[in-house]
Amino acid sequence: MKKFIKIPIYVIVILLLGMLSGHFTFKLLSFGRTVDAPDLRGKGMIEANAILKSKGLYIRLEGEDYDSHVPQGYIIRQDVPPGNAVKEGREIGVVLSRGQRVRYIPDIIGQPLSEAEAMLNEMGIKIEKIIYVHSDAVDKNIILAQRPDINEKGSEAFSVIVSLGSHNQEGK
Repeated sequence: MKKFIKIPIYVIVILLLGMLSGHFTFKLLSFGRTVDAPDLRGKGMIEANAILKSKGLYIRLEGEDYDSHVPQGYIIRQDVPPGNAVKEGREIGVVLSRGQRVRYIPDIIGQPLSEAEAMLNEMGIKIEKIIYVHSDAVDKNIILAQRPDINEKGSEAFSVIVSLGSHNQEGK
């Protein structure tokens, strides 16, 4: 009978010792200095790398994406939010800006809407808003105005005003 009691006690003691040693091993191995992740948004790769190196961290380029607010070659986001505690030696993943998707604005005034849409689609520009107005001077489905204008900086949002033709042509 005593033998049946000793065996479970030995098993429990061994399990407890194993758990205790595992806990201390984990603590010992994970004992490392933590630092706050810096804010890298808006910085170039060289500057960001220097900042990370000073904190014992490393940089990892995760890709590029278009951003109309951040110039090309500068960081738009990072995988560890600024201020979060991270272990020294960790990599911080960053995504660089490719700049604006649209670098110049084509002049589509006076063109038929279907042709202008085809040309803009090839450039990666989608017309977001179409406003139709009557015009006695311009035929139906011809673009009267555009926004942004050809002299403005590129934009991914595009709006046009299109002629419905004259009031007299409505029924035709």
